Amino acid sequence: MLGQLKRGEGPTVLLEGHLDVVPPGDEAAWSVPPFSGEIREGKLYGRGAVDMKGAIAAQVAGAARALTEIQGTLLFAYVTHEETAEGAVLSRVLDLLPRPDLVILGEPTDLRLAIGHRGRAVLKVETRGRTAHASMPELGNNAIERMVAALPRLLSLPMPSDPVLGKGTVTPVSISTPTSGPIVPDRCTVLLDRRLVRGERPDSVLCLYRELDLGVRVEIAREELRAYTGETLEVEEFFPAWLMAPQDPWVARARAALGNVPLKVWRFSTDGVESCGRRGIPTLGYGPGDERLAHQPDECLPLADLEAAVAGYRKLIIELMRTPIKAKSGKARRRGGRRSHHRKTH
Repeated sequence: MLGQLKRGEGPTVLLEGHLDVVPPGDEAAWSVPPFSGEIREGKLYGRGAVDMKGAIAAQVAGAARALTEIQGTLLFAYVTHEETAEGAVLSRVLDLLPRPDLVILGEPTDLRLAIGHRGRAVLKVETRGRTAHASMPELGNNAIERMVAALPRLLSLPMPSDPVLGKGTVTPVSISTPTSGPIVPDRCTVLLDRRLVRGERPDSVLCLYRELDLGVRVEIAREELRAYTGETLEVEEFFPAWLMAPQDPWVARARAALGNVPLKVWRFSTDGVESCGRRGIPTLGYGPGDERLAHQPDECLPLADLEAAVAGYRKLIIELMRTPIKAKSGKARRRGGRRSHHRKTH
């Protein structure tokens, strides 16, 4: 979903968010139906309230209140597939739009100003064995057993650390075999969620795991995303870390507009991996809600925070669209190296 407001001459600012949400999980763990949008004790409940439908509403309402004071071009982009492959769809959008001077992400920041986060890679780990009848396991080579033996070392590998973004982490998020029934599996696949610090690249990450020499295959996972139009995107699931300098002029002006709110970095990853991590476009984050409630049962958003976010977006738009800031430090902000996904259309 794209939109544009243009009034006179001035900067080009993109307000960005994502429309997709994760599944609710076990609905019995919710105190309200997860898609009810119920309001209780001053809070709006429902999947996506925090992550991040509330911020999208605040962006639109804040822009409406700032309409007569906009100077320049205000763009809106609300994308899909952020929850599975952040930045992939935004990449297509940025290819279509004039290059923004600034991107503002609406992910939850608890009304603080976000300036970056760790990156993310999905590592596909595979072990191979030999099939046999499960009643005679000694005749086969069980790939699950080989994976069980390898995982402790894969998970205990020391993680790099960043003085601002924090330490890298790794955790398994999926395990599967292609077989079922009384068969010794000849293949086992585990997906590892690996959080990245600045400067890490696909080759540098893979090298660490391959040096363990555990007899397993490790590669960056790939995923095919399909739009409702039938178009597909083939994505390499490597999403670089990024960080805006606290002294950057855009950061200083945005923070002043919001009353000198604290700065923060997100724990999770966002579409900023594309805008700032790969393309070097100055990118900030501002939104209502506590990021710890994202993907949780009883996800909820205080209505007072939603109203404050509307006022905050109005202030941001007015302040940041007064006079453009020359993007002389754009290349220095890029942290992702080469672009890491390919597209194909059917």
